[in-house]
Amino acid sequence: MSKEPESPPEKLMKPIQRFGTGALSGLQVICFALLFLAANYLGSQHYVTKDLSAEAAYTLSSATRRYLESPAIQDREDPVRLLVAFRRVNPMYEKVRVLAEEYMRLSKGKVRLELLDPVRSPDRTQQVVDEYGKIFGRAFGKSMFTTDLAIIDSRTQKEKDAEPKATGSAKATSPNIRFIEAETMARFETDLKGQRKVSGFLGEDALTTGLVAAIEGKPRQVYFLADKSGFSGDGADSPLTNFEGTLLTQNALTVRARISELDRIPDDASAVAIVNPAYDLTPAELEVLTEYWNRPRSALLITIGASDTPPRLRAFLRNLGITPGKDRVITKKNNQVITNVRGKFEQGMDFTKDFWDKVATFEGATCSLDIRDKDNEDLIDRRVIPYTLLATGPDFWGETAFSTADPSFDLREDNPGPVRLAGAVIRGAATRDDIGGEISRMVVIANSDFLAPKYFSDINKDFLASSLNWLIGREDLTGSGPRTLGTYKLPLLDSQLSFINRINLFFLPAFALAIGALVWSSRRA
Repeated sequence: MSKEPESPPEKLMKPIQRFGTGALSGLQVICFALLFLAANYLGSQHYVTKDLSAEAAYTLSSATRRYLESPAIQDREDPVRLLVAFRRVNPMYEKVRVLAEEYMRLSKGKVRLELLDPVRSPDRTQQVVDEYGKIFGRAFGKSMFTTDLAIIDSRTQKEKDAEPKATGSAKATSPNIRFIEAETMARFETDLKGQRKVSGFLGEDALTTGLVAAIEGKPRQVYFLADKSGFSGDGADSPLTNFEGTLLTQNALTVRARISELDRIPDDASAVAIVNPAYDLTPAELEVLTEYWNRPRSALLITIGASDTPPRLRAFLRNLGITPGKDRVITKKNNQVITNVRGKFEQGMDFTKDFWDKVATFEGATCSLDIRDKDNEDLIDRRVIPYTLLATGPDFWGETAFSTADPSFDLREDNPGPVRLAGAVIRGAATRDDIGGEISRMVVIANSDFLAPKYFSDINKDFLASSLNWLIGREDLTGSGPRTLGTYKLPLLDSQLSFINRINLFFLPAFALAIGALVWSSRRA
């Protein structure tokens, strides 16, 4: 009888170490929690925002970002208060809210944001009315919160503590408080039916203007020599109205002055503007202008007009290295004369850095500029340095016989391309730290028609604003400025609109019903 094979000895089961397993699981949970918290903390402190909107609607312009990072904001002891009092039902609420949060983020907390819905928070709204109601009423002549608005308050705590000691009339005014109503953040157009509709969003433009005005308090004074300008009129389509409005967005107030009535340019002038000069300076007026230019920190903005530059003004500019030509800049294409001049921004000056190699178009009458930015030892000896800002390509030239029916380039009489269209002049030692801020500055633009609203493109507006800010020593606001965000509508015929309505009301529900019936039938089968 055979023996049955012996079964292998059974292995002894190790006892389950419940304490060790639980401790290991707990340690894993703790490590996971620590990693989770660390990842969230690092993500909250170090992150990059990305604007995924179609037209980068929530990205602030380089000029605004540069100003938020400037000492004017970062060196403040007390943050600027930004109160956005918009109802949630306002169509612009979301855009204004996101923009305001960007101001707070990019300023690193130096702009403190508060969001307020006047309808949902009546108690807080009443507190705001008690604090700002009198100031708003004096400025606008109406009660507060009849419209949505934003409030920018740049007063320091010391200024706030000192206000109760002021007289009653002084309490109702403050140059460091700005109110921005919702209507100023939108551009309106009137349609064929006479209805006023929103056509663009100007939120960043309004907020940046209000921020600069609240921090600086008093606007800069730009003296415009009205008696020498060929522009007249104050209508909505006037170049002067557009010029003054653009300066106002930079917290610069245009003061219309007559140099014939001035013995001296006032000391409160941050800059002097000569726009479209059509009438020449007298010897006495030229002395007034020369005396102003020889002062420390003087600033001149000159735009050449359609007529020839007056002789004394031309001699004044030639002495500083920029000579306006007695011509018109044109080109030809397919035997057709083109007067819309395209110029590319030259590299060199920091205040136009955002525009380098970009193209600007001047419509209307444009003359050439002879800028002595080379072979100018005599100017350097006088510490006068000219720079080229904008120049055309070689296909444009300065035509001296521009009044003829069919002008053509003549090397003996005309000015060949590339043609200079804008230049800058610095007088003084700009590279010395001790007296670098005492230099005089000038910008000359070979066109004045670009100031007309119908010719005033975004890059021309940014160039003018950057030139002004550079002239008055506010380099932090130079560069590409806020853009106008448009609202776009799809034009549809009545028949097309009726077809879309039928699809929404009948075909889509019928299609969903058919799918449901098909599913029900398959399940029944």
